[in-house]
Amino acid sequence: MKKPILLVFFLLGVLPSAFTQSTALFDQNHVSNIYIELPADSLQEMIDDLVNDYYYHAKFVFDDGVVRDTLENIGLRLRGNTSLSAKKKSFKISFNAYESGREYQQVRKLNLLGSHNDPTMIREKLFYNVWEKAGAPPRRGSFVKLYINNVYRGLYANMEEIDKQWLSRAYGNNDGNLYKCTWPADLVYLGNDAATYKTILNNPTTRAYDLTTNETEDDYSRLVELITALNQPVDANFATNISAILHVQSVLKALALDVATGNWDDYFYNKNNYYLYDNTATGRFEFLTFDTDNTFGVDWLGKDWSKRNCLQWLPTQQPRPLATKLLAVPAFFDQYVHYLDSITQFIVHPDSIFPTIDYYHQLITPAALADTYRALDWGYDASDFHNGFTQTIDGHTPYGIKPFLEIRHDSTSHQISHLLSSTSHPEALEGIALYPNPASDRIYIRAEINSASIEVIQGELRDLLGRSVLTWHWEPSQMPYTLLLTGVPEGTYCLHLQSSQQQGNWLVVKSVP
Repeated sequence: MKKPILLVFFLLGVLPSAFTQSTALFDQNHVSNIYIELPADSLQEMIDDLVNDYYYHAKFVFDDGVVRDTLENIGLRLRGNTSLSAKKKSFKISFNAYESGREYQQVRKLNLLGSHNDPTMIREKLFYNVWEKAGAPPRRGSFVKLYINNVYRGLYANMEEIDKQWLSRAYGNNDGNLYKCTWPADLVYLGNDAATYKTILNNPTTRAYDLTTNETEDDYSRLVELITALNQPVDANFATNISAILHVQSVLKALALDVATGNWDDYFYNKNNYYLYDNTATGRFEFLTFDTDNTFGVDWLGKDWSKRNCLQWLPTQQPRPLATKLLAVPAFFDQYVHYLDSITQFIVHPDSIFPTIDYYHQLITPAALADTYRALDWGYDASDFHNGFTQTIDGHTPYGIKPFLEIRHDSTSHQISHLLSSTSHPEALEGIALYPNPASDRIYIRAEINSASIEVIQGELRDLLGRSVLTWHWEPSQMPYTLLLTGVPEGTYCLHLQSSQQQGNWLVVKSVP
């Protein structure tokens, strides 16, 4: 006898369509070439003096084997803080440093990351693959080969800059204040005087809460308002009040992503490496993670991040009000647990992520093995590059990426299993699961039923009046299935799935405050 029809309810908040646009600069399936030319004495001065606050005049050439573009008079400088002293340098390219407003392939700046600490050289790029699949605003990236003055400087991760162009694609506006927050930006309340927060420094010249847009106004009043709201007691009004100024779900999802990937050099553990954007369209702050090379098993603190309790991730004896206050609200804590469970089960599950890891490994191998600069800091050779995916390499990479993910998956699942039930977690019912729910620009669907006996599943998205919005079909062996929601208006919908063999009965009632 056939089971009742599968019904799934969820809320959609679709991102701007331009957000999914890609270019040759961020080709996921090709390692392109970037050539930089600048005077030899300028390059030497940059390297010797560790210059990361001045752009040197240079020429830029991008060559993907099909198109070769040349831009004169671009800016080049070193990037990073602790990575400045690395022998394999990381660089920032600015297309508008000397020609105001100039863009190349829709961007004004690029971050070329040397990944000198990572024997596999994929960790940062892999993190943003996970980040996007979790429904967070995508940060585009690719792998490139970098040549400076005709010398091969090695394989680099080419990551999009978080700037006004990115904000426009992510949120449909860019006129709000964007704060780049680095150590020791713990968001602890220090009073209502904005000047107090401006004087907290990451280094002798850079603010820990560094305003990177609307710099002339130098307005920190809204940031102080957010920190003040976090300072209030967690009472009956706290959830409503904090939700009025903060997109709480962006914080909870970022925490879940960091825990699932072992990203500890973040706000939640190390009070470091995050952005706060005051979104003028919503009146709420958005939370974003950046600089994610210390992930997937990398450790500098003597911790086992693969087994660390996901419910006790924060450091002891150190305040992290953005996390502790939100998690003290039962509804927010429950949402964090469900984000973490969904990410663990569908996105970083070995069956889901290992094919991507293998693809990246194969894609970059020729460029990585030809990269002599990657051996200068830690002596990584060809076997270290290959073995870094599956085994221990040195003290700060005690896990290969794959074994780390296997252990992290099992330990997280065990640590939160007592918090999940058929009532609180309907995704476990009837052999069909989807993530994220609520969704933004896409939904991933997985069939846990006997998919070997099912040739095709028919799917239909309907509004609450029964009108068809989308139809599709998929083979359960192709998992997870990605249902793109581009162009679907915000609202509540019914998802209907049916095969020739069986149907299901599934109700999801999760909502966003």
